[in-house]
Amino acid sequence: MGLTVITFDVVSSVFANRDCRLLLGDARGVLRTLVDDCVDCTVTSPPYYSGRRHVGDTIHEIGIEKTLEEYVDALASVGRELYRVTRPTGSYWLNLDDKCERKEWLGIPWRVAFAMREIGWKIRSEVIWHKPDHVPNAAKDRLTPAHELLFHFVKRKDAYYDMDAIRKPPSPPIWGTNGVVKAPGGSVPTDVWTIQMEDSNFPENPYAVFPEALVELPIRATCPRGGTVLDPFVGSGTTAVVALRLGRKAVGIDASADCLAFTKKRILEFSGQPATPRQAPFNRAVKVSHGRMR
Repeated sequence: MGLTVITFDVVSSVFANRDCRLLLGDARGVLRTLVDDCVDCTVTSPPYYSGRRHVGDTIHEIGIEKTLEEYVDALASVGRELYRVTRPTGSYWLNLDDKCERKEWLGIPWRVAFAMREIGWKIRSEVIWHKPDHVPNAAKDRLTPAHELLFHFVKRKDAYYDMDAIRKPPSPPIWGTNGVVKAPGGSVPTDVWTIQMEDSNFPENPYAVFPEALVELPIRATCPRGGTVLDPFVGSGTTAVVALRLGRKAVGIDASADCLAFTKKRILEFSGQPATPRQAPFNRAVKVSHGRMR
C-alpha cells in the first residue's frame, strides 16, 4: 500500500520520504490533487472560527470567515474532498471547539457535523475530550468550559474498526481448583476521554499542540498497519508523528510554511528513536472512562 499519488505542479512539497509527505497550501486546493480512495483515516483539528493563525495575507485561511455559515461551508468543502479521497472502509475524525458570542454558544461542532452528514458521512461516535486543569478566563454568569468534541465519521456501516487495538488491558485470569475459572477480556473506551493539553511542551512553537493521546486511539482503531493517515490541517505535526510511530504512513497539509517546517523537524527527530519522549502510549498516558460502548 503506497503513499498517495500527488500532482506536484499544483502543490508545493515541503518534505517527502517513503512513509511521509508534507504539502504546503490551502487544504481545499491540495486535497483536489489527491486521487480517489487513497486514504484510510483522517484525524485533524482545523483552525477555530475567528481564530486566525496569521499565515500570510495571500492565503484565505479557514477560520477567518466573516460569518459562521461561511465557516461551516468552508469545512464542508474540505469534508467533501475528504469523502472522495477516503477509502470505502475509511474514517474521518474531526476535533472542533465551540465559541461563545454575546453570551450565547454558537453550536459550531454539531453544525459542522450535520453539514458532513449532508455530504454523505455517517456519524459513528461523538467523543467528549475532557481537558483537566484547563481553566480559561472564567465568566461570571456561565459554567467554565473544559471540553471539546471529536466526531468519528465513516462512509459505510462496515468501516474498518480494530476494537482489540484499543481495549483496556485485560484483568489477570482467576484460577480455580480445576484450572482457569475466568479470564476477563479488556473493556473498550467510552466516549469520554480525559486528556491533558500539551501547549507548554514546545515553547518554541507559537501554535497549540494537538495531544498525541487524542489521535493515537483513532489511528489504532481505524487505520490498519501500513495504511495512510491524513491531516489536512497538520499544524504542529502531531498526527503525522503518531501515525509514523504506530507503523502507518502519513500525509500532512498546511497553509503555513512555518508549521510545516516545525512538523518536518519533529519527524526528522522522531526518525532516530522508537517513540516520542513527550507522550507515552495511549493505554499508559491517558485516563479514560471504560465501560460498554453505547
